[in-house]
Amino acid sequence: MMPSASFLSSRLPRTALLIACLAAASLPAAAATVIEVTEDVMTSSFFIGANTVRGYAGEGNRPVLRTSTNGAFGLPGAETIYLTFDYDFSAFSGPVTATLTMQSTAGGQGADASEDNPFLVSAHGVLANPLTTITDDTNPGGPVSWLTFFNSYILPADAAASTSVTGFGAVSFDVSALVNEWRTGTNPVSAIAITGKNDVSGNAFLHGFLNNNNSGPGMGYTFLTVSAVPEPGTYAMLLVGVAGLGAVVRRRRAQQR
Repeated sequence: MMPSASFLSSRLPRTALLIACLAAASLPAAAATVIEVTEDVMTSSFFIGANTVRGYAGEGNRPVLRTSTNGAFGLPGAETIYLTFDYDFSAFSGPVTATLTMQSTAGGQGADASEDNPFLVSAHGVLANPLTTITDDTNPGGPVSWLTFFNSYILPADAAASTSVTGFGAVSFDVSALVNEWRTGTNPVSAIAITGKNDVSGNAFLHGFLNNNNSGPGMGYTFLTVSAVPEPGTYAMLLVGVAGLGAVVRRRRAQQR
């Protein structure tokens, strides 16, 4: 027995919604590219002498890196983590979304973030490669001190690239704006500074993050997840289809009046 026209009319809106949902589900998902950090190190006002950049792969003596608030405990500058990436970001043909993932842990100084005392940590672009620019025993030809680099070579962080850290575990930063600058060459330096520059809590934090150089084989503690932004035309086709279904629904209803 064929369903009546009124029955079909009453079911069409639900059918249209179902088809729209199925169409949305069938849209191709943007493939994610996972990019490991090449090197992560830290500088600190606690480091004296020639060895001002620590945590390099092969050192084995700094499994935890730290970032701090600016001027913590009356010391100049702040503890800063620098991440570098050896990857051709121009290979991405269009805009991307990018998330930096790090592993928060105890810094070993008793000044960590907590639920009661959150610490705002930010991911910044930089004007030069910190590994070749900062003067250090591994790089005696570096033209500037760690403090000069901290004060003059770290760019303001995008608003989305700041995360409130409230304890230990995985921490994510939205670094889409920065990675798109690498992709287009607007900023040719594929490095990130992790700082507490934007924290205004009034607390002195020395919060830890696991050193990726000590992560062992396989995916490490620190990595980027980069996904292409879907083409606008893909969603336009879906909207056209939904609009067409809506027109059918309205026409059927008009015929029943």
